[in-house]
Amino acid sequence: MKRIKQLRIDIAENRVPGGSAFARAGAELIALTLEELDNPDWEQVREMTFELADWLTGVKPSMAGVRNLAEIARAEAARAPRDSASDVVIKAMYDYIKESESALEAIGKYTDVVIPENSTVLVHSFSASLVLLLTTAASAGTHFDLLVTESRPYRESRRLVDSLTSSDISITLVSDASVCIAASMADRAVVGADTVFRDGSFANKTGSLPLALACRYAGIPMFVATEMSKLYRDDPADIEMELRPGDELASGWTEFESGRVKVLNQFFERVEASLVTSYVTEAGVIAPSDFVGVADGN
Repeated sequence: MKRIKQLRIDIAENRVPGGSAFARAGAELIALTLEELDNPDWEQVREMTFELADWLTGVKPSMAGVRNLAEIARAEAARAPRDSASDVVIKAMYDYIKESESALEAIGKYTDVVIPENSTVLVHSFSASLVLLLTTAASAGTHFDLLVTESRPYRESRRLVDSLTSSDISITLVSDASVCIAASMADRAVVGADTVFRDGSFANKTGSLPLALACRYAGIPMFVATEMSKLYRDDPADIEMELRPGDELASGWTEFESGRVKVLNQFFERVEASLVTSYVTEAGVIAPSDFVGVADGN
């Protein structure tokens, strides 16, 4: 099936827009793959589900949303009735997609808190939650200026800007290296998150830590927009900070191609809770120390 093949390529080659979208793409991949099987028995469903779940977590080790989705898939496959295992797992995957989309939409209710009138907002990389906040503010007629880092090597921030080109927002692109200068020009920063840890820290695209430190130095708040489903409750050491191929940074450079220079292309990094002002979630705007409690309904 063409869609299954495309999903695999997009996930493997980092073409999916944002962490929650990666998890939804993974859920769709599992559902469509099981739908393609011809009257599979319980063993086939379990084997295929576990295989895809392992592949997803291996490809995107830094994304708790993907890891949590994979755990849901494994659990459903393991406990599903033998005569309806495929249907049970498929339904769970589509339910996950629906719940994720609903959670994302709910984050937009808190736009006014994060992006008030006449503010200057600094953002980094691409996040569906972040895009939602920005487009909601723009659609509501809120006047704000936007400072956007490049977010190399993929320059995902350009994708974020594409969603705002029809608005009259003033948008200025800055280099990743000038994030301290940008923070001194802004009065707040907003980023997304790929994982939130139980201690209130989070992991996101590399460059998020320099931005957070720049915000601390400039004395401005930093908000993190994310779905609660990205909470990782177990040992933070389990979450690897994904390394990408060196040629994404140095393709065509003779010294790299010859092996004379090695390239470290770490794609994600962790930001301590002390650098986060608030998380903006479908459950509200919450302090880092309250994230787990809110997730548990306390």
